[in-house]
Amino acid sequence: MGEYSVESRDGQANPRMSTPHADYYRLRTEWLRFKSQLFDGMTGLPALPAVMEDIRRMVEDRGFADVIYLDLGRSGGHETQLGWAAYDQAVREFARLLVSLKETDILAPPDIVCVDTVRSDRFLLFLGEGDPQEAGRTPVGRRERVVTALRERIELTPPGSVLRTLRLSAGHGRVSKVPDVRTERAIQQAATDARLMSLVEREGGEVVRRDELSRMIFQGGVRTAFHPIVRLADREIIGHEALTRPLAGGSFDSVEELFAFAESSELMMEFERLCRRTAIRAAANVPKLGLLFLNASPAAVEDPEWSTGTVEQDLTGSGLRPADVVVEITERVAIVRHDEFQGALKTFKERGYRVAVDDMGAGYASLQSLAAIEPDFLKFDVSLVRDIDHSSIKRSLLESLRHLAEKIRARVIAEGVERPEEMQTLLELGIELGQGYLFHREEPPPVVVKEPPA
Repeated sequence: MGEYSVESRDGQANPRMSTPHADYYRLRTEWLRFKSQLFDGMTGLPALPAVMEDIRRMVEDRGFADVIYLDLGRSGGHETQLGWAAYDQAVREFARLLVSLKETDILAPPDIVCVDTVRSDRFLLFLGEGDPQEAGRTPVGRRERVVTALRERIELTPPGSVLRTLRLSAGHGRVSKVPDVRTERAIQQAATDARLMSLVEREGGEVVRRDELSRMIFQGGVRTAFHPIVRLADREIIGHEALTRPLAGGSFDSVEELFAFAESSELMMEFERLCRRTAIRAAANVPKLGLLFLNASPAAVEDPEWSTGTVEQDLTGSGLRPADVVVEITERVAIVRHDEFQGALKTFKERGYRVAVDDMGAGYASLQSLAAIEPDFLKFDVSLVRDIDHSSIKRSLLESLRHLAEKIRARVIAEGVERPEEMQTLLELGIELGQGYLFHREEPPPVVVKEPPA
């Protein structure tokens, strides 16, 4: 190979002969840079330019190809709310579900799955199978079949999965072989048409859903389910966690989706007020209520109703005091948003509320930051509890977290206890409290309370 030059420290060109070793690393660097622009390292899928030639051959061999556009990026606020790492994980899980359709009759082996660009949350499918005579019906029918299959698989993911909160948007199009039209441009146009279709359908649907959410806020449209928290040694109930559930017949498929939409619509504080008031009023009808655990999102934590006494008035109406209430915040809010939370924490403590840090084990906490919060309870994430009797790693981790709780004088609650063997292991580890299906299968509360119009 010939000569090339590099700059010396004084900025002058410094010609030198290339070596096989240097050439290898230079070419490897160029190849990796090229590959990073064509293949998405996050999902393992190619970007559209990388498969353009394959799509062109598909169109020219068959005369057409159906295009399906799938968009997760308009789910609203997830990346800023969860952090990019958690959102990336959700996108990766969705990509795996999408590729798994090739193992069924939903997608055929020759069908092409790609992202529109690297690091994207927008996906494209190019389907080459099908009957060209059904040009008027096939694209939309195949789109609905794919979307239905994906939604069914998302519903099978564990409760609390970020995937459940994402609202999938879809559009479709068709690339046809047309004389005197460059196939590559026809492919790009079909992908653009499918994307625009998804935007139009989503915007129309979101207007309807926002109206529904507004009606829920001002007229009432949620119920509260109460999950008992028990002392593991004797199963004595020490409190209940209040969980919001949408009423049947609405357009929201899950409570996770409902909360995500409230966040993206900037109605989170108003919606959480409805949930909180509904829970407090319904709590008056729960036998052996004990402590009332109320979940609080970042918006709810910063709600001025905590400091103005409005929440206390609601509690009085149900025969409760602030000392009867435990405000649950997630580990991420408590640690990552520590400075913002300090003002709210001071208010909670001064008025007599207790505090629980939820989802412990997600990787944010440190002893120093938790000690500053002084939580009354630490709730360990269900992922640490599930099948703990079969995992020495989980047992060691949970034991370490128990020692942490003892140092900051917090009581431990293990979430997601489903089997007697799990409970026995938790007892052996010195875990005091637990909740889960082993102690209670969810039922509606005795009374469904609707929030009256303001």
